[in-house]
Amino acid sequence: MIINKKNMLILSVPVIAISFLSSCGNKNQENVELSTKSVLTAQSSFDANNTEIKRNKFCTDLANEKLNPLGKYQWHLKNTGQDAFASESGIAGEDINVDDVLKKQCLSGNGIRVGVVDSGIDIAHKSLNPNIDNEEYVSKSWSINFKNNRLAPNDPSPSPAEDSEGDLEDDVVDHGTMVAGIIAMRSNLGFGGSGVAPRAKLSGYNVISSGSQNFQNFVDALGGSDASQGNDIFNMSFGFSNLEQIPDSHPLISSGALAMRYGARQLRDGKGALYVKSAGNGYISSGIFYFKCSKANEINVSCQNSNMNLLNAIPETIVVGALNAKGKKASYSTAGSSLWVSAPGGEYGVNKEFVEGRYSDYDKKIDWSKYRPTIGEPAIITTDYSGTRYGMSKTADLNDLDSVLNIRNEFNALNFDENLDGDYTNTMNGTSSAAPVTSGSLALILEANPKLTWRDVKYILAKTSTKVDAENAGSQVQLVKGDSNSLYQAEQGWVKNAAGFSFSNWYGFGRVNVSEAVELAKNYKVNLGQYQEMSSKFIDHTKQVPKADPNGYVTSLNIPTRDGLNIESVQIQVSADSTNLGDIGFELTSPSGTKSILWNVGNGFVYTKKLDKITLQSNAFYGENSSGNWKLKVINAGFFNSNTTFKGWKIMVTGHK
Repeated sequence: MIINKKNMLILSVPVIAISFLSSCGNKNQENVELSTKSVLTAQSSFDANNTEIKRNKFCTDLANEKLNPLGKYQWHLKNTGQDAFASESGIAGEDINVDDVLKKQCLSGNGIRVGVVDSGIDIAHKSLNPNIDNEEYVSKSWSINFKNNRLAPNDPSPSPAEDSEGDLEDDVVDHGTMVAGIIAMRSNLGFGGSGVAPRAKLSGYNVISSGSQNFQNFVDALGGSDASQGNDIFNMSFGFSNLEQIPDSHPLISSGALAMRYGARQLRDGKGALYVKSAGNGYISSGIFYFKCSKANEINVSCQNSNMNLLNAIPETIVVGALNAKGKKASYSTAGSSLWVSAPGGEYGVNKEFVEGRYSDYDKKIDWSKYRPTIGEPAIITTDYSGTRYGMSKTADLNDLDSVLNIRNEFNALNFDENLDGDYTNTMNGTSSAAPVTSGSLALILEANPKLTWRDVKYILAKTSTKVDAENAGSQVQLVKGDSNSLYQAEQGWVKNAAGFSFSNWYGFGRVNVSEAVELAKNYKVNLGQYQEMSSKFIDHTKQVPKADPNGYVTSLNIPTRDGLNIESVQIQVSADSTNLGDIGFELTSPSGTKSILWNVGNGFVYTKKLDKITLQSNAFYGENSSGNWKLKVINAGFFNSNTTFKGWKIMVTGHK
């Protein structure tokens, strides 16, 4: 199901499971104030240094069916090869390596505060409420309800709309509640399962709900208000379904960038808040974007690119790709050089036997060839909108075959003892799931060492993440059919840079490894030094890019030795005109010889004719020295016989001496 209404955020959890943001309302930027909005101002004096964290043990055993009856199905936490009520099984060991951290080290995210910037949170949910309303200074007091509805200003719970007759609508799925459960479902309650950080404090900001999206609300939700500035981590499981450039001045882009830049420098007593964002679900498309994605699908590259909007292309964001239960890139997960890590996001959780059984009752057969091959692989088990009326798990008419396919399996159909009340679902997926898995992991890392800065945490992730799908070699394509001399590397596999870090546009630095990250956090001694930023001037060009030539057009910029930094991020701004931007690719090569594809050919910008100083980020150069000659190659693949003019570029580097 895809919710697609003009000027609304698009969240697609079932079947397609994309969380994308469309163009919507705005608010004048000159009126924005940081740290002024207060929901309950008396609560804003809580110590931001985490000095009040209680260190009482809280151990979670996922295998304890009495305390955590859903724990044994949560493959993203401990993958034993279970199917999680889907048709197919995962592969044992393909998880985030958190089991011993929860069970033996007894970390739980205690004292760490996570803001869920999403559609809201069902704050009354029995598995979430203990982490929302159990102490006077946390979460419920810090949450913001941006909607004009019947709920309190600090209650971001989903609020079903009324139909024309005044009755509440039944078709309500709350994305934020599912995200919150992945982060911090409370364990050891005798029902439900566990979040990655089962005692992290949750607050909710329903800023991506219809009618809530404007500049000031985004600033307020992302740390620019009294109500949100106490959070250590912000989870952002949303994005844009754009297949054309979104201006950096767009109110939701500029507000997010402003808030994150502020939060990374000012929050957590100057140590910086952590902003975790989903990469997107635009690798392939069989839906409304099918035509735009047809070339990408054909040559096996990402239709959308993680760099297609600024919030995914700034140093303050930890961009997360999604993995399936077999330890490889989820079918939908958007690729790109701005990824930092990957985490389990799952596939679609359909139990084909359940669906076929209901169809056969009516002498009908379902043609699975019309659906993605991964539809029967496990998705993620998490909290659902409470009760049996709303959400993914609910009372449904199983005589209606469309309802059968939407329900997907007997767990969502309320046919298992562990979910008779419909409070949980096993079909959450998308990079919207991978991001909260990462946010929960960061809560455990910060509990292990609250003194870490946002830059320290990024270093720990880069250093400890697990290299998955190691044999992946990327994609090659002949730009001229039958001409071997036109063979072009359209997407890279794993690349090891000069600083020893391995990076992939599919996986970032790899899958989050909680046990290794916590160990490094506890013994952390790295000094990253003072954070610095360097930018060149924009150099104008007017250069025709040759068609179907893998050598493309190459230009270079030199960073003097005196300006060199140990790289933490590299961005470029580029401009180009083309009759079809689906032909364009950008590759950047560092002075150390590391190549990174920042923008792949075959992308979905097929109806777009102009890139105007679009910002692209690569993390592939992490740890290298920036001084020396940087080479930019511009490719015109010629798939669409386009005429392409390169108009100019600049380079920006962040890092330390």
